[in-house]
Amino acid sequence: MEIVTERTIMEGRGEQVAKFAEEWIVQTKGRWAGELLELQGWQREFLDELFLEYDDGEPVYREALLGIARKNGKSTLSAAIALYMLLASGEKGPEVYVAAGSKDQARIVFNQAREFVQASPKLRDFLVPQRDVIMCRANNGVLRVLSSDAGLQYGLNPSGVVIDELWVHKNPELYYALTTGQLARESPLIVSITTAGFDRDSIAYEMYERGKRLEEGGIEAMRRESFYFKWFEAEPDATVEDLAGWKAANPSDWIKASDLKRESQRLPESVFRRLHLNQWTESEDAWIKPFEWDRCKGEPLFDPKEPSYMAVDVGIRRDSAAIIWAQWHGNAIHIGQLVLTPEDQGEQFGVADVRGAVANEAARHQQLREVAFDPWSFRESAEILMERGVPMLEFPQNNSRMAPASESIYELVRERRIVHNGDRTLRSHVLAAVVSPTDRGGWRISKRKSLERIDAAISLAMAADRAVTMRHVKPPRRGAAFL
Repeated sequence: MEIVTERTIMEGRGEQVAKFAEEWIVQTKGRWAGELLELQGWQREFLDELFLEYDDGEPVYREALLGIARKNGKSTLSAAIALYMLLASGEKGPEVYVAAGSKDQARIVFNQAREFVQASPKLRDFLVPQRDVIMCRANNGVLRVLSSDAGLQYGLNPSGVVIDELWVHKNPELYYALTTGQLARESPLIVSITTAGFDRDSIAYEMYERGKRLEEGGIEAMRRESFYFKWFEAEPDATVEDLAGWKAANPSDWIKASDLKRESQRLPESVFRRLHLNQWTESEDAWIKPFEWDRCKGEPLFDPKEPSYMAVDVGIRRDSAAIIWAQWHGNAIHIGQLVLTPEDQGEQFGVADVRGAVANEAARHQQLREVAFDPWSFRESAEILMERGVPMLEFPQNNSRMAPASESIYELVRERRIVHNGDRTLRSHVLAAVVSPTDRGGWRISKRKSLERIDAAISLAMAADRAVTMRHVKPPRRGAAFL
């Protein structure tokens, strides 16, 4: 019969990791660029617990999940931990991976680590930074980038893994592959540092729930399970104006209440709660409330001699299309709409009908500056319209374009700087759109359900975005334009 003896937990290497970070890492961004890194109190506490060891030298933790709101130094801490595991963990031939849901996201931490190496004479004595790998001369170690959207890579033998924004991972396969790949190592460690997400069927939420259960048993329960969970979040009943809730989710001393107040006014409530209160939200979160849209109802003005902007969006299944025009009058954007559906246009409704409608609408606008369109669904029609002298502008429906456009229309609606005529179809499209988080922590509007139509909401966002962007820009020559 095997006798299990209680092991003693020693102080561990937390102080060593902190000393490495503060004496070897030179900051590269913002007001502290060029200065040695100075850890926050919560970061030191996290490292002290994370790197605890038993009296026989075995680490207490094999996995960890840290949840914290945006802009609290997640990338900096992630990069520091990754560099320590590469250079100073004591592993022979260490393989350290920075992983994320997408390669772009993974490169945020990797690029930060590479910049740290380039800025530090001490680190440059041992580490060789390259585009996709950082090599360690002293122990033949490597630090690489992995992402779940690049396909699984089996045969890895990681000694350390840092996962950035775990909530972005669409499936758990990469996490499981990295966890099982560590079995051959003596002291492996996988650390996930993330902001709250919205998908409750994800590996991130599964780990969050696991951590919450262990948290009820106290730190001893976490140590027994070798899983360290630390989550900074506002209380579930905290309001978005609750300063105590803000502080609970934002322990870094550079996060100011005035900045968070500005964010709470700029972002939809569900997005603010997720990004800045670090609270999990539901996947079906409205981007605006019905009353916010309804109070913008009025009598839109239209002057054919004034500059105007237009956008067209065609449904993926060609089951609807929407044309929105936007025109500045004073400090508000007045809009008009034409929503086309097979129910109104007949069973033969198609892209040609949309093209004809754009041409007819464009003819009413003597100072039409642009017609924004999604090249995926309307490129051929746009080329035909350009030949007729309509100023078409490509507006790809990617996150880099739609996220700013979504935030712009949100601010306009919240500030009552949109004037619409209360059209019921337009209203249904606008209210059917929901918040969809992007990989980089922003958001955009998207569909809640596949059968709902939001083409008018997409067109509205595009038209308003161009009206805001081009308001004080001299009109270009007519023809094609590209973003």
